[in-house]
Amino acid sequence: MKHLLGTGSLALALLLGGCGGQEPEVQIPPGSDTNVTAEDPEDVEQAEQPEEPVSEEMDPLAFFMEDGTVAHFKGDGNEFAELTVRTEHLDEDHIALYEDNGGTVILKVYRLSDDRVDLVKEEPEFYDEYNPTPEELEALETISTYLEFPLEEGNTLDDRTVVQTGATVETPYETFEDAIVLESESSENAINRWYFVEGYGEVKREYIAQEDGEEFKVTSSLESIE
Repeated sequence: MKHLLGTGSLALALLLGGCGGQEPEVQIPPGSDTNVTAEDPEDVEQAEQPEEPVSEEMDPLAFFMEDGTVAHFKGDGNEFAELTVRTEHLDEDHIALYEDNGGTVILKVYRLSDDRVDLVKEEPEFYDEYNPTPEELEALETISTYLEFPLEEGNTLDDRTVVQTGATVETPYETFEDAIVLESESSENAINRWYFVEGYGEVKREYIAQEDGEEFKVTSSLESIE
C-alpha cells in the first residue's frame, strides 16, 4: 500500500511540475462564443444612454389629395357651402385645386417647399383647364401662406393661427382623430375655421358668427372622395 501511495504522489508531482506554474486552462462549454472580449466602460456607458427622440417631419404633399381626386363636401347654412374640389398635380412643386361651389369655380394654385405651402394663384370664374409652362409657374408670386411647418399650437400663418392639434373632427365621410385646426377672425363677431388632416388635406371649414345674440354657422364637410 505504501508503494502505491508513493507512486501516486510522484505522478501528481510530475503533473504539476509539467505545468511550469502556468495559469490553468479555462474550459469553455460547447456552443459558447469563444470571441468574448471585455467591454470598454465607455462603450457600455454610451450604449446605456437613451436615444433622443427624432421629430417627425410633415410632408407638405400629404396635405393634398392624390392627383385627379374629386372630393365632395356637404354644405350647411348657405347655398354655396356645398363644394366639389378637384385636385391636379401640375408638377412636383405645384398643385391646383378647382373649387366649385355651385355658383362659380375658383382656381387656386399652391407652391410646395420643404417647410411651407404658399398660395400663388387665385382666380374666380375659372372654367378652363390651367396648363401653365414651367416658366409661368415659377413666375407666380406668393399671395399668402397656406401652411407652414411644424403645425404647432400657437403658430401663426399670416392672419391665421393654429389653435389645436390632435383634434377630433366629425365629417360625413369619416370621424378624424388627429386634425389640425386653424382659425382667423373674419370680423369682430365672426371667425373662420379650417380643419386639416395629414393624408387628406382640408376636410372641413366653418364660418361662425354671432347675430343678434344667436350663433350662425356655415360649414363644408368632406362627404365623399372619387
